[in-house]
Amino acid sequence: MSLRLNRVNEAIEHEINHVLRTYFREEALCVTVVGTLVSSDFKFVQVKFSVIGDDAIRRRMVKFFRKYKNFIKQKLHEKMQFRHIPELKFEMTDAIVQGNHMINLLNTIAETEG
Repeated sequence: MSLRLNRVNEAIEHEINHVLRTYFREEALCVTVVGTLVSSDFKFVQVKFSVIGDDAIRRRMVKFFRKYKNFIKQKLHEKMQFRHIPELKFEMTDAIVQGNHMINLLNTIAETEG
């Protein structure tokens, strides 16, 4: 992947997290955008997000992104000045849960060795 695409991915990830913290404070407490993948023609962006909480919260966040996808896309376009607004596709991942599990495993190992 080119350096330009990497920078665009990071900028989009940062801006979507900013939009969530600014306009959707309650939802931003349990969700984090953990990665984005922009297509080479800049027409599509795959947004990977992770949710802290039970299945009900996870389902609520999937519905949330379906409902507010166009609002987030509009705010992203205002900030980043794309020639064409890329289509956003939100996909849930378990990155935060897996990260917490790894930290717990490392803490358990440290306790048994120490």
